[in-house]
Amino acid sequence: MTRRAACVLLLALAGCTAPESPTNYRGWANPAIVRGDGIEAVVIPSLGRIMDLRRPGEKEGVLWQNPDLRGEAVRPEAETWTNFGGDKTWPAPESRWMKSAAGKWMPPKVFDQSRLTARLTAEGLLLESPVDALSGVRFTRLIRPAGRRTLAVTTTYTKVQGDPIQIAVWVVTQLAEPRVIATTANPVGNPVNLGFGKVKGVEIEQGVVFWKRFPDVCAKLGTTGRALAWVGDRHTLLITSVPGEPTGVFAGEGNSAELYVNPDPLPYVELETLGHLRTLRVGESTACTNFYRLDETREGEAPKAAARRLLESAR
Repeated sequence: MTRRAACVLLLALAGCTAPESPTNYRGWANPAIVRGDGIEAVVIPSLGRIMDLRRPGEKEGVLWQNPDLRGEAVRPEAETWTNFGGDKTWPAPESRWMKSAAGKWMPPKVFDQSRLTARLTAEGLLLESPVDALSGVRFTRLIRPAGRRTLAVTTTYTKVQGDPIQIAVWVVTQLAEPRVIATTANPVGNPVNLGFGKVKGVEIEQGVVFWKRFPDVCAKLGTTGRALAWVGDRHTLLITSVPGEPTGVFAGEGNSAELYVNPDPLPYVELETLGHLRTLRVGESTACTNFYRLDETREGEAPKAAARRLLESAR
């Protein structure tokens, strides 16, 4: 991290005003702005997530935010899921926690509805969670500049208490309405692994899976890819995932990359990455690093051509 970037982070965390670091972001106090070369992340520690990725000076980036929840606090006692949007981490496999005691789909509160502590380190902004009672795991997220228009987020799960547990890092990035989303197809067998829902409109061309959102579709699919692309009207985003361990079985039914589309009235999609499934004992950790590269849409370039170009650049 450059000295200038560290100073910007320090100012934001202290609640002071840097040129593009507001002290109040859409009703949430004390945002932390992590700024790299041509990209910045708006982090809301009190929500436990990244709420936007944008170019410096922009008011609107690419992450989807629920407009009905702006400025609201986390709701750990809610009986139904409170979907703020943004970029966050949940533990995989989902089957371990997918239903609450009331029988409703509900991510673990520590991962989805908790304030995180934030502090500046020599590498970047470090977010740290409380210990999750169900898994005995604490997670951290280190957000740092990583080159031209790129930020890196390293998500680490550490076993703090309790019996050994099988777990993997899962990162869920909710994005605004795209022109197209894409990932690489499986190299052998079926090109995609169907997740759930009414999967329609998927196009597979020369090893690339292209999809888009439909007003009436709630569905997910996955592949063994390690890169995902989102193409919008003004921006493109490439997410590349690097697991901390070189080999292993991926937690998402064998998927390492997943695409999800949400129906109206909440028009968003998700690009999701999954790490290797590991058995953690007290004192052991597992980690995964995502690289987010934000660029401007090229004039005259077709959406699918842009997505293919992004995925090829990740190889």
